[in-house]
Amino acid sequence: MLAQFGNFSDTEVQLFNKNICKRHLEKNEILSKEGDISKSIFFITKGSFYQSYYNDIREEKIITDLYLENEWTFDLGSLINQSPAKATITAFEKSEVMELTLDSLHKLIAISNKFLQFNKLLISNPKLSFYDENMTPTEKYNYILKTRPQLIQTFTLSMIASYLKIRPETISRIRANVSF
Repeated sequence: MLAQFGNFSDTEVQLFNKNICKRHLEKNEILSKEGDISKSIFFITKGSFYQSYYNDIREEKIITDLYLENEWTFDLGSLINQSPAKATITAFEKSEVMELTLDSLHKLIAISNKFLQFNKLLISNPKLSFYDENMTPTEKYNYILKTRPQLIQTFTLSMIASYLKIRPETISRIRANVSF
């Protein structure tokens, strides 16, 4: 889980492992709730999660992100600004995460500069935004098909459509024209 952020000594890895705790979540259990202030970051060791908010005007749940095993999940804006989260992170299936609290992360940063670098890389690793109006629906779908095909195998088509900011009918038409 740390390897993607640099070379950590055995001592640093042990310190990190002492500061994380394992959490088990059932399907549809909430990891981080809209309106709450984020106090932790989570590494997914098993399962998958989706981040969403309810749009009162459209009267529907809007998916803002999808997360798979071996990925980090947290509400970046809430964590950095210590302000209420704008979305909820929910387990899509029975899952397991390793939780690192913000307090523990600060303690680790005080001990080793490598954890400061870890923190900087973690928060500066934004995923491609599908709000980008320059991408066509087909380009969006092909992008995730190429870069994160596991999303398509894990989540429902309606969730993928919401994530890509396209209608479910559009994604069905796109899929009909994609050759595997």
